Amino acid sequence: MKLLKAGFQLLFAASLLNACGTNGNKVDDKGNRGTKSETISAGNGAVGRLEGAWEIKRAEGTAAKTNVGTVYEFKGSKLIFSKDGFVNPGNTVITDTTFSFQAEGNKFKFIYNYKFNGDTLVAEMQNSGGQLLHMVKQ
Repeated sequence: MKLLKAGFQLLFAASLLNACGTNGNKVDDKGNRGTKSETISAGNGAVGRLEGAWEIKRAEGTAAKTNVGTVYEFKGSKLIFSKDGFVNPGNTVITDTTFSFQAEGNKFKFIYNYKFNGDTLVAEMQNSGGQLLHMVKQ
């Protein structure tokens, strides 16, 4: 069991490290660069819909089977990954089409593109080679 847990942790860390290299900057109507971030709240449309816990039910790409069952829990500016007793807390910045994850004590920030397909949250880690995560709210 310890070997399985250590293997999951290694694969989880490797998939996160695979996403390095983007900063999530956008260009506004006037050509200004910056990241449009919003506070998560019930009234913020798509951004507000992220609040709560989302479980990966289906995944495509790198470590697809390993990712199934992982829970992403959005709590304000916090994002917590968990699976099988392993908990990885961190911070998030959410825009209308992206969210980030920076684990506590870690300098790397990972950016995900996201959209909703009905009640399913579909997230793709940038620079992951097509890793798609299909999540359902718990």
